Amino acid sequence: MKILITGSSGMLGTDLVDLLKASLDPNLEVIEAPHEALDITLEDNVSVFISSHTPDIIVNCAAYTNVDKCETEREAAFNVNALGPKYIAAAAKKCGARLIQISTDFVFDGNGNSPYTEEDQTNPLSEYGRTKLEGERNIQNHSDSYLIVRTSWLFGHNGVNFPAKMLELAEHNKELSIVTDEIGSPTYTPDLAKALWTLIKQGSEGIINVSNDGYCSRYELAEYIFEAMNYTIKMNPIKSSEYKRPAKVPLNSTLNCQRLNTITGEQMRPWKEAVEAYLNKQKSHN
Repeated sequence: MKILITGSSGMLGTDLVDLLKASLDPNLEVIEAPHEALDITLEDNVSVFISSHTPDIIVNCAAYTNVDKCETEREAAFNVNALGPKYIAAAAKKCGARLIQISTDFVFDGNGNSPYTEEDQTNPLSEYGRTKLEGERNIQNHSDSYLIVRTSWLFGHNGVNFPAKMLELAEHNKELSIVTDEIGSPTYTPDLAKALWTLIKQGSEGIINVSNDGYCSRYELAEYIFEAMNYTIKMNPIKSSEYKRPAKVPLNSTLNCQRLNTITGEQMRPWKEAVEAYLNKQKSHN
């Protein structure tokens, strides 16, 4: 089995590459395609790269993920998040590869009271959410075989994320204002990589939600991090409406992962355990 990973040097891509290589499966070939090797916004390059490697499976981890910058750099966001998946889907179809696309909770407006299922109505509020949803649709329209994995609040060791930001801010501040009314499911990229590998091996298709179990507010997540690290930080609760940022984000974007649990027979570990694993690894690196 040949697996090609686009965006392989990103936060999720790195963990997925590490996991697949650690499996030491002699029948598994991992093809890394970081941005330097493959710019997914260039249609001809995508076509040539994929046809020359003839993968069985393509996992598209490449994305424009800076939610606020997407509001001002709309063309760049659209090219990466919407057009890139379309080009990959077309190339995958030509060589008979199955395509796995990483999507987001930001395709929803966050106005619901219960966790979103795969069938719930999408209604993105931000340019990031809109371009990612357009990417999903392009894959559905141009693929013979695909899996779209919607996930949320990603954090890991190889990129910009909320826990990393909190640790950084705690180094230089005694007092922080944190949003209380944004609710989601923090998802640890090594855990997501494991779930992806399980879904790949099972040949899963369609749309599947994947996140660590449970949910919390940004405030509760920061509080848990500071307590675990024994940081004394004065936390001021604020509403998201008080925190001025370019992008409008969903307030309650928790995901219902029942389909994942049914398909795999497994449940993702609770977000607190995942955050603890992340912090322990961060401590060992420092």
